Amino acid sequence: MAWQKLRCHVSYTLTIIITLALTLGALVAMYNLNYQLLAAPLPYPDAERLVLMRGALVDDNNEVKQSNFIPHAGSIEAYDKQAQFSDIEVMAIQNISIDVEQSLPSSPTFNTGAITPEFMSILNVPLALGRYFSVDEGIDSQQPVAIVSYQVWQRYFGGNTNVLDQTLVFKGVSFKIVGVTGERFIEPVLSTPNWHTDVWISYDYNDSPTPTWQRNNIQTYQLLKLHDLQHARRAKLSLENWLNEQLQQQTAGEQTFANSKVQLEFVPIKTRIIGEASQVSIMMLLGSTVLLLIALSNICNLVLSRAAEQQKSFAVQAALGAKPNHLFFHIAIELGLLFISAAALSLLIAEGVIGLLKSGVVGPLARLQELQLEAHTIAFAFTVSTLLCLLLSWIVSRQLNYRHIIQQLQSSGKGTGVQISAMTRTLLISFQLFVCLSLLTVCLGILQTSWQNLQRDTGIREHNTYQVALNLGTLLQQMSREERSQLLLSAVDSLAKLPQVTKVGIGGYPPFSYWLPGFSNRQMQFEPGIEKNSFEYQSTAGTWPYFDTFGATLIDGRAFTHEEAINNAPVVIVNQTLATQLRQQGQVLGAKLYPRNGQQSVEVIGVVEDIYLPKQSNIARVFIPSVPTGYPFVLIETHAHTTISRAEINQALTGIHPQMRVYNFQSTTMLLATHLQQARVISMFTLMLSIFALALAALGIYGVCKYSVALRRFELGVRMSVGATPFAVFKLVLQDNLRPVIAASCASILVLLSIAILQDTLVPITLDSAIHWLISLATVITLVTGVTLLSSRNIIARPALHALRGE
Repeated sequence: MAWQKLRCHVSYTLTIIITLALTLGALVAMYNLNYQLLAAPLPYPDAERLVLMRGALVDDNNEVKQSNFIPHAGSIEAYDKQAQFSDIEVMAIQNISIDVEQSLPSSPTFNTGAITPEFMSILNVPLALGRYFSVDEGIDSQQPVAIVSYQVWQRYFGGNTNVLDQTLVFKGVSFKIVGVTGERFIEPVLSTPNWHTDVWISYDYNDSPTPTWQRNNIQTYQLLKLHDLQHARRAKLSLENWLNEQLQQQTAGEQTFANSKVQLEFVPIKTRIIGEASQVSIMMLLGSTVLLLIALSNICNLVLSRAAEQQKSFAVQAALGAKPNHLFFHIAIELGLLFISAAALSLLIAEGVIGLLKSGVVGPLARLQELQLEAHTIAFAFTVSTLLCLLLSWIVSRQLNYRHIIQQLQSSGKGTGVQISAMTRTLLISFQLFVCLSLLTVCLGILQTSWQNLQRDTGIREHNTYQVALNLGTLLQQMSREERSQLLLSAVDSLAKLPQVTKVGIGGYPPFSYWLPGFSNRQMQFEPGIEKNSFEYQSTAGTWPYFDTFGATLIDGRAFTHEEAINNAPVVIVNQTLATQLRQQGQVLGAKLYPRNGQQSVEVIGVVEDIYLPKQSNIARVFIPSVPTGYPFVLIETHAHTTISRAEINQALTGIHPQMRVYNFQSTTMLLATHLQQARVISMFTLMLSIFALALAALGIYGVCKYSVALRRFELGVRMSVGATPFAVFKLVLQDNLRPVIAASCASILVLLSIAILQDTLVPITLDSAIHWLISLATVITLVTGVTLLSSRNIIARPALHALRGE
């Protein structure tokens, strides 16, 4: 019966189902994402006991001297002696890198992970074929074995089961394939969300320098499994004390490590995997919740209007003995059919949203591979739909005056009718305006910050420039540093002769590159001695053409010479941030800088403009003349409207030496887009959220205003018939519709101030926030004015006689 009645009102039925399905679908998808990030268990056994060991070099006052620091040799020795740490059940190490495979066609580049045997068993990695590394293939075994990912197995070996009889070649070493990971293996994020290991090899063949106590290794990640999470602090202190005892012994007499110690941190693996993704997902959940509230307000208006139309039906039911609770169930059944249909459709929409998330439109969020509709997601959709149905049914039934319905029947309906009360109409408009005004204010603040990040001049030469990371194969072991330096300079000369190339330089890792984890900050001093006037900095080494190609703009002093780069001369160029600090100390050009606790100085010979990198604070930068030979980068600039390919570069390199290959090649434009992806996604999300919220609010306000004008049709007709102009009538209606704006504005100010007090990063109490609120208020007033004009147009645009006749 209820469904047959709904079929007679197709527009009403479709409007409610589609509006609710769209907004509920978005909410269901965001609920699923947040459940996956915040509540779902990790797919690893005893995941709550897994921690990642991180550290920093600090002084006696616990002031950080070098972030992200654990002595590389200390990591290896702690692993070897893990049995003496009673609170640690097992320890494993992974060293990540990128390498060129030399036996497959086209020499593909693979993400590699050099691991100890325990790494796979800690994570209980599922295997499609083969086995894990054995204890006999651990550190110092010199056993070249490999495990390939399922994707590599399918792409390069065609899924053939004889893959276990084959080998991969890296740096001239043949690795026997002993296993293939399962298709559903979810690799934990230890370095960066977009990292996916292609090949795991035995740890002895990592491409890091020989471990020392003086240097850390940002490519090394140490995974620990504790016996009991409650004893994590005791385990950390035990390991930290041992590590510092060894550090003092190994660095005795070295001023750089005077008054220094390593401060460890045990990061739960779930915290490491999720990272900042929870902030983005919670913001998206709140946005989808706000949209659902606005949509629910619109639906409430539609249902109230339909209830007013059903007054005769309700009167007949009341005459036959129906009580208020019977009217409630009548409304609930009709809404239940609509809301259940909307919930079913919302699951399809949620599946589509999840597909978009997996495609990467919001960047490399954690755990997206595991995201799918599950039983709890379906239950959530139907539970929310049911609760909203019951809530709306209660609201509508409360608006129906049972006595008034009985009186209507007794008077045969003459001169009476069930109407939506003025208070209800005002509350509906006020609520929508309040939500819309608050949401717009927050979105404008977020959008401004993201847009500024997108539009800010980075100081990097973006167009027609390329970053080329080189792989030297076995040359790292076979040649001396001087021989490699000459070989790399010959490669630079060869690339410079290509017709489309205008400039080529060689150096180390640039300030930003494909290596998203970044690098640790170090300390230098303005004076020689122990703990003398220090400052944090990051350094980059290379030739001047390298820095010039990157975009460094010299504003004072001079550049490096070619000879200074070859000879590692004790001179440096600094950025404006460091120059400002030097100016406070005295002179800039000619100033001396000292390594931490050191005596040997370097001289400042030039100043370059600051560069502004995405998601990085502005920091002092030091540019050093050198020809790095361990992990060299070549920066290339081409003529306008020309490009260069990886194949062309490889051809030029192999002409110098057959083992020199490109293992990472990207244009600066692509790299910047990767680093700015999160800001771009936030901008798009807030913009779409604002537009969608405005559209929903406009539809809802239009419905309420249209209903109000219909009730006042005769009154407005009378006013026009006695001389009121169309503008005067419009002004009268507008004044009534603007009253809820005052209530919404007051409520919005109170809520936003409360948010600012609790979380000032979301809504800071600044002049910009006030401007955002005023812009939002102006937008809302404009919206109400436009809606008022549309809803009253049929009356003010026609003669008064039509309104008096009810036409």
